[in-house]
Amino acid sequence: MKLDLSRLPPQVRTTEARRIAATTAVGLFVALIYVLVTPSWYQSTLTVVPATPSKGPGLGAQIAGALGADLPIDLGNNADVERIAAVFESTSVADAVIDKFDLTKRYDHKYIEHARKELWRHCSTQVDRKARLVALTCEDKDPQFVKDMLSYFGDYGNQVFRRVSTSSATEEVRFLEQRVAEMRREADESARRLREFEEKYKVIDLESQSKAVVSAMASLRSQEISKELQLSYLNSFSSRDESTALQLRQQLAVMNAKFKKLEEPAPIADPPREPPATTADIFPAALSVPKLRFELEQLYRDRKIREADLLLLMQRLEMAKVNEARDTSAFSILDHAVTPTYPSRPKRLLVLLAGLVLGVIVGATQMFGPTVLRYLTQER
Repeated sequence: MKLDLSRLPPQVRTTEARRIAATTAVGLFVALIYVLVTPSWYQSTLTVVPATPSKGPGLGAQIAGALGADLPIDLGNNADVERIAAVFESTSVADAVIDKFDLTKRYDHKYIEHARKELWRHCSTQVDRKARLVALTCEDKDPQFVKDMLSYFGDYGNQVFRRVSTSSATEEVRFLEQRVAEMRREADESARRLREFEEKYKVIDLESQSKAVVSAMASLRSQEISKELQLSYLNSFSSRDESTALQLRQQLAVMNAKFKKLEEPAPIADPPREPPATTADIFPAALSVPKLRFELEQLYRDRKIREADLLLLMQRLEMAKVNEARDTSAFSILDHAVTPTYPSRPKRLLVLLAGLVLGVIVGATQMFGPTVLRYLTQER
């Protein structure tokens, strides 16, 4: 059996139509009363961006630049954005705003905790990490009030953020000063070890000294060969006890002893880190030069590393002191809060349309509900 509304009596149709019109009028009237009674709320937005960083690249970026590397990592460019949002949402900033504008009385709350929650029911922060923006949006019934409140939010939040940043810069300066003092002591210690090594082994210019030793050994060897030839010639026609032959043999013995003294191989049983012995003068033994060069290069390298570290830390310390002394805002305001002229809520047109539609639905339900229910019951 199908539902045929045309079969209803004309009087019934007229009565139901009037009922629909009445419910529609009631819904529209209720919506109109709501629109007229409900106060208008005005919304404004404050947009800020982190100030251009003046601290220069961090140590990681300096190392990457020195190595010519392009590191695909985030070096903390979005850290300030998150910190700005955290400062806006902090209890200290919220309490300062509540105290400045007496929000406990304005929101009709006895305790500041309730006023704080009410404040953040009417305010919110949004962070755009890609664009590095922080937007603080608030609403109030008074357009001028919401503008003033957002302006104070920005000013006081900037002060708090600057104080936090200054504390961080002060801690960095203190840490760098300690590291510079430690590195200066290490550099002085490495220079002292190098000086003691050079004084102990009479190292002035190892390359020149070793060349002089090799040249002296070559000269002694040449003279020794010449004396051996003369001795061989004398032995061919004279006795071994002849005075000239004895003199040549004594000269050869002296030359041989001097040659061995200049050569002087290092003992095998010496400790691996123990520098080899040297001659009494400023010329090192020829075979001790490799170990001397090895030890000297280690000491030179250690001193250069300490000096390079000290120079880098001193430069970083000067930069940190400049940043600590520089008085700049922690963030820049991109869009100041403006006095809104159009209410953000309630949406009056939507409320009226909703009341109209609701009235029609209620009237249609009252009109067709019993008939549809009866037909459905008969079909079962």
